[in-house]
Order: sequence, then structure tokens, then C-alpha cells
Amino acid sequence: MVFLFKITSIEKPGFSFQAELDGQHTFADFHQCIQRVCRFSPDQLASFFVAGTNWGRQIEITQLDMGIAGSANYIMSKTHIKDLLNCEQQRLLYVFDFFQDRLFYIELMQISMGKNLLEPSVTAIFGDAPAQILEEDLQEQGYETQAQEERYDYGDLDDYTEIFGEMEDLMEGT
Repeated sequence: MVFLFKITSIEKPGFSFQAELDGQHTFADFHQCIQRVCRFSPDQLASFFVAGTNWGRQIEITQLDMGIAGSANYIMSKTHIKDLLNCEQQRLLYVFDFFQDRLFYIELMQISMGKNLLEPSVTAIFGDAPAQILEEDLQEQGYETQAQEERYDYGDLDDYTEIFGEMEDLMEGT
């Protein structure tokens, strides 16, 4: 069976795409498909959530095994699409930026019985995907962002030995 999904973003209303996946594909396959379409770096964590009718998060499908025993624990590489989705109009959320809680809305548009796919396929793409990390988005809009090392002011200390030297002097005086 083949699942047709529509993926959208409220951040970039002109961006959407459609992807087809076989029921035997895993959520890791779906994750990689989204990553390719959006040109995201694979070094960032992401999760899927099965969502309710009002887009509330119900079941999380994680990228990493959290080692939580005794509860339903779904891992992308071990969970097949057909394991959690079984009817049209079901909804998913794909969180790609946990720090800013940025995500894509995914809706299961159609299930085609009697068909199979070897690889996930993208059937349509509209617009440009949002940046994976919010700073990139700000830079594209003309805002300047500080480099990581410029964000914190450590005063006049050049290295940690100055800190430890000062601490030793304080300890000797007591």
C-alpha cells in the first residue's frame, strides 16, 4: 500500500510538497525524504508526532532510542509507516528545530491499496523550505546575528589559569 502525504509549513506559507511512501517504509525513510527535499543537515535531531484533529501531539516517533522501558517507545528506524497510520486525513507533526519548536504539518491525503514503492518519492514541490536553523532565516532576511563566540563576554580573562590562580590566592587568605 502507498501513502500520499502533504507536508506544509506555517512559517513559509508558499512552501509545501507531496511525498509517497510505501507502508513498509520506516519513519526514518520519511525523515530522510524530508531532509533531502528541504536540504537540511543530518546533524540536527528531529521527531515525528502522531497528531490529533487539532494538531495536538499524541505519539512521538524519535530518531534515537531513549532506552525508556515499560512505555510505548517508537523509534524512526524500527517503526513502519503502516504501524501507526491506517486512514486518510490522519495528521503528523515533524519537529526539525526543538529549541525554537519549529515544525512541518503533515497530512495523509490518500492510501492506495495494491500498489508498492521501492523508494520514497516526491511528487510535487512548491516554494522554498524554511531554514533548518532560525539564525539562517534571520540572515536571509537581512538581520545580522552575532557569531557564537561574540555572544558571551568573559571579561578580561584570557584563559582558565587566571581563574585558578585567583582562586588559589583567595583560598590562602582564609
